Amino acid sequence: PVAIKEAAERLKQPTTTMVLLPRPRASSTSLSMSGSIVPCPPFRRPFQHQNNNNTPTTKTNKLKGFFAGSGSDSMSNPYIARAVVDLTEQSSPSDVSLLYIGTASYDIPKFRRNQTNAFIDLGCDVTSLDVANQRPNPEEMEEAVNTADIILVSGGNTLYALDRWRYLGLDGLLRTAAERGTVMAGGSAGGNFLVFL
Repeated sequence: PVAIKEAAERLKQPTTTMVLLPRPRASSTSLSMSGSIVPCPPFRRPFQHQNNNNTPTTKTNKLKGFFAGSGSDSMSNPYIARAVVDLTEQSSPSDVSLLYIGTASYDIPKFRRNQTNAFIDLGCDVTSLDVANQRPNPEEMEEAVNTADIILVSGGNTLYALDRWRYLGLDGLLRTAAERGTVMAGGSAGGNFLVFL
C-alpha cells in the first residue's frame, strides 16, 4: 500500500515520456524485456491524427488518463481512485461525475462494483452506460459521455468492446470526450482502448 500511495503521488508531478528498451540476455541472442527504462529520443515527433481529407490534425494537450495493467486490482485501490479523481482538478470528489463503461466485461455487475466502489467511497457520482447487451439511443449515450468528468472503462475483451462501440457510434463520442479533456481511465482492455479510437 505504501508503494501504491507513492506511485499515486508521483502521478501528480510532471514526468517525461519513457520507453522500455530490451537488453540482450547473456546466455542467448534473443532479447529480454527486463531491460532498463530510458527517456524517449528527442528526435521522436508527436503522432498526428489524419482527418477525412488525409491532412494532419493537431491533437489537443488536454488528454488526461490513468491506465493500468489490471482494471479490477487497480481501480479498486483507494489511492489509485484518488489519483484518478485528482486528475479532474475538481475541488471535491463529490463534484466529480464518473461514467463506467463495462462493455469489455459484458456489463457484468460484479466487475462494475469492484471497479467503482473506491470512487463511490470518495463521494463521486457514479453512473454506468451498459451497451454490451442493449442499444441505448444516441442521445442517451451522448448525454452520459458529455456529462462525465471521468470515463472508466472495464478490462476484458478489447476487440468486442471496440466493435460494439463502433457499431453504436460510441467510439466517436469517447474520442471527442478524450480530446475535450475528460479523464479517461481503465485497466487491461480499459487501459488500451484509447489507442484504437
